[in-house]
Amino acid sequence: MPVPEVEELIALQQLDRRVVALEGAARAIPPLIQELESRVQGARGAREAAREANAQLEKARRLKEGELKLVEEQAREKQARLYEIRKNEEYSAVLKEIELLKAKRSALEEEILHLFDRIEEAGRTVGVREAELREREADFARLRAAKEVELERLQQEIGEFTRRRAGQARRIETGLLQSYTRLLKSRGGLAVVPVKDGSCSGCFVALTPQTHNEVRKGEVLVTCANCQRILYWKG
Repeated sequence: MPVPEVEELIALQQLDRRVVALEGAARAIPPLIQELESRVQGARGAREAAREANAQLEKARRLKEGELKLVEEQAREKQARLYEIRKNEEYSAVLKEIELLKAKRSALEEEILHLFDRIEEAGRTVGVREAELREREADFARLRAAKEVELERLQQEIGEFTRRRAGQARRIETGLLQSYTRLLKSRGGLAVVPVKDGSCSGCFVALTPQTHNEVRKGEVLVTCANCQRILYWKG
C-alpha cells in the first residue's frame, strides 16, 4: 500500500490527467469545425468556378452567334450585288467573296455546335458541383451542431473535474503539492508512478534493492533517483 500522502497524490494525478484529456478533446473541436467549414468553402469555390466556366462558354457562344449573323448579312449583301454587276471580273470577285463567307459561316456554325456541347457538359458540371455543395453544407450543419453539443459537455466536465481537483489539492501539504506540481510539468504529466518489475515505470531505470524495498514497505515517501518521480507499490 502507498503511504497516505502518496495515495492523495495518486488521486490528484488521476484528476489532473482527466482534466488534461478533457481540455485536449475540447481544444480539438474548434479546428475540426474550421476544417469542415473550409471544405464547404472549397465546395462553394468549385461551384462558382463551374458557374464561371459555364458563363464564359455562354459568352463565347453569343459572340460567335453575333459573328455568324454578321457573316450571313454580308453574304446576303454580296448575293444582292450580283444582280447589279455588269463586268465579269467584278462578278467573279464577288462570287469568290460569297464562297469565302459561306466557308466562314460553316466554320462558325461548327464552332457554335461545339460550344453547345461544351455548354451542355459545363451545365452538368455545375449541377454536380451544386449537389456537392448542398451535401457539404448539410454535413457541416449537422456535424457542427453535434460538435458544439460535445464541446459544451466537455466544458461542463472540465469545470466539474477542476472543482474536484481543487478540493483534492487542499488535502495535500503545501510543500509536497508544490513538488508534485513541478514534477507534473517537467515529467510529461506523470509525477507519481508505480514500480514495475523492479524499475521506475516513469523512466524505466532499475531501482536499487534498498529503494525497491522502501517502496514496497510503504512507510515513507520514496522518489526515483533518476527522474525524481514519486514512487509507489501497486501490488
